[in-house]
Amino acid sequence: MLFQNEALAIKILLLLALPAACVDMASIDAKSERYSVDITRTAGGIPHILANDVGSLGFGTLYAMAEDNVCYMAEYFQVLAAEQSRYFGAGEGRLESDFFYQLLIDRKDAEQAITADLEALYQGGAEGYNHYLSTVGVHALPDKACAGKNWVKSVSTIDVKRISRIDIFLDYLKPIIVAAAPPSTKQASTSASKNQLADEKGIALAVNDFLEKPKEGGSNAIALGSEATESGAGMLLANPHVSWNEKFLRFYPMHHTIPGKLDIVGANMIGRPRVGFGATKDIAWSNTVSTAKRMTFYRLNLVAGKADHYIFDGKEYAMQEEQVTVSVLAENGEYEQKSHRFYSTHFGAMLVKSEFFDWNEEHAFAVKTIDVGWRAELSAFEQYKAKSVQELKAIHDKYQFMTVNLIAADRNGEVLYAEPGPVPYISDAQMVDCSILYGAAFDGSRSECQWADDSDAVEPGIYGPEHMPFLFRQDYVTNSNDSYWLANPEQPINDQYPEIIGNNKSERTLRTRSGLSMLQRLLQVSQVSDGRIELAELQQLMYSNENYAGQMIRDDLVQLCRDAPTVALEAADTSKAITVDLSDACNILAEWDLHSNLDSKGSHLFREFLAALNEYKFTRYLPKSLKAKVAFDINDPVNTPNGLDLDNNAVALTGLAKAIIRLNEAGLDLDAPLAEVQYVLRNEKLIPIHGGQEIEGVFNKIESDFVAQKGYPEVSRWSSSWIMATDFSKKWPEVKGLLTYSISLNPESPYYSDQTEMFSQKQWLDIPFSAEDVKAAAIRHYRVQSR
Repeated sequence: MLFQNEALAIKILLLLALPAACVDMASIDAKSERYSVDITRTAGGIPHILANDVGSLGFGTLYAMAEDNVCYMAEYFQVLAAEQSRYFGAGEGRLESDFFYQLLIDRKDAEQAITADLEALYQGGAEGYNHYLSTVGVHALPDKACAGKNWVKSVSTIDVKRISRIDIFLDYLKPIIVAAAPPSTKQASTSASKNQLADEKGIALAVNDFLEKPKEGGSNAIALGSEATESGAGMLLANPHVSWNEKFLRFYPMHHTIPGKLDIVGANMIGRPRVGFGATKDIAWSNTVSTAKRMTFYRLNLVAGKADHYIFDGKEYAMQEEQVTVSVLAENGEYEQKSHRFYSTHFGAMLVKSEFFDWNEEHAFAVKTIDVGWRAELSAFEQYKAKSVQELKAIHDKYQFMTVNLIAADRNGEVLYAEPGPVPYISDAQMVDCSILYGAAFDGSRSECQWADDSDAVEPGIYGPEHMPFLFRQDYVTNSNDSYWLANPEQPINDQYPEIIGNNKSERTLRTRSGLSMLQRLLQVSQVSDGRIELAELQQLMYSNENYAGQMIRDDLVQLCRDAPTVALEAADTSKAITVDLSDACNILAEWDLHSNLDSKGSHLFREFLAALNEYKFTRYLPKSLKAKVAFDINDPVNTPNGLDLDNNAVALTGLAKAIIRLNEAGLDLDAPLAEVQYVLRNEKLIPIHGGQEIEGVFNKIESDFVAQKGYPEVSRWSSSWIMATDFSKKWPEVKGLLTYSISLNPESPYYSDQTEMFSQKQWLDIPFSAEDVKAAAIRHYRVQSR
């Protein structure tokens, strides 16, 4: 809200400009203030937000977020308000985005009734963001990227609600939903011809690649219980992965306190005014991407001559239509209205169209997705009050909102793994009877292929808690984006859960095996005498950078290349073969330390070897073309498959030769330390980045695109992001954390790259929890009030 007293505004501006001082604002005239919050910044810019009510908590949270990322937030509000085309015109996908989000606005999902506490939280959040803009002034914003821009404006409560209500993965489906339109006569005949000649296996592969894309993100989490920790209290390592450069999917760490009501340290996406996962005084939890299939593509059989009608159980149905209209800035500076029509089925699936899902005279495709509504937000304050993982599990069963895995630990030393749902109720029999296109889609013409209902589920169409896997333990549970089966190898979850949730008794991914291998070894050879783990050791595991794929096959690869030190490759532009000498590369790999640390020499050579064999596609396993020395053994799933068959692996030498050629052509030394080829630039300063890619099985996942002459010059994909380790051995939780890409996107901010540099040096932030410790660690304290 605007200040009514200019002198008061100037006074607060001056106080807020003191970055290193503890500011006492009690002397400010604060009569009739509506919101009042104390914000304490500790190292790394972490905001500790103390409020007396939920509204003030939301107010302080979005105020602090705006201090660090006002341009990001202004743009995100604009996207969800379907106003990009209004300010920037229709190009670069903005119009399609506006159509999509206008549909959600017209459906009024964010306007559904919620609790008074949540309403106050979002209203306070809007006021906090607006208060920052009015206090600083849009033209005086510290981030020049948006200072003075007409699209930076005040927001309403509904704008803040939209950020919390929307499924962060829904944006992934936006292009194929917006593209859906019935064919014209000319288009229909062409499409029908193409459809008849289509390779159904090719379609299935394309769909599978599409569905797997969101799961490339992943995450790691390890929960340790009383039998595994030195103190007997629980510990948790949270290591979620989001993209370092993905728009509008960026973590923000914070500490929220309302005396007597909540006290939690953790993170959520920027714009969301509450902690999504983290640690209270008694429990800590994190999440990892699940293997469950939470969307279903249906193929519709269309009515002859009516491309917008389909047959269902022998009856004809008209597709449901929703038209949206948005305002677009034209080239002449005037505004024009553009409209778009969306199509859906009576059973709740949206029509889609893509290079692999055609819409012609005979068939169309539609996607049905999970919508948890407000259940995630409605469960929040109950989660904060939970005293144990048993209570936390009961809350999740009550609301069934989490579309990822849950890994948690409590003060008493009990730990939990759960796939708490929701998951579409599709039986294994349906998976067989209803699947078409090699499993890429379901038959949309029969009711028996629809999601069924479960008596104990929170909503129709999903499995209830009784059908969902979970495991309580006293030693440990962990997950790195595999299915539920091996949350703890000492007690595999062998129950036969529906196939749609995930598989069991099958090969685990490299990163899963890496985490389990390190954890089991740590338990066996821990530095403490009784073999139990301390917090510092859990932190060291996070940064160990062991290259698991290298551990499995490097020695045999070296043996292969020493036995056959040259390889002939067919040249692309000549009939003559290219002879590649492997000797130097072989020696470099022999000396490699099998890690992805900054000083590791040869790790990038091994990475390119794997990438070549994987045809530069994403995978979580060793290349399928390699012949393992030891095949997968269900009785030793952590350590198998491993090794290379020394008699039948010529393809390995071909992969190594291709890696040599690629690096040589890029002008990169084969034996360069990782620090010289994997880094980020911040304000023209090079910051080397340790860690490895999914194909290498490095627990500390860092995904970067290869660039000639540079190597991996920017962390460009889903990677370690908010890292947090929590120990409950003392009165207050001991919390260590780090936001790998730093808190602020503003290059002028002191928090623009500070935590990134700490990450480069394998450091952690001490994040104080108690009021006394927060006060002692303060680098800046200020009170923000609104009339």
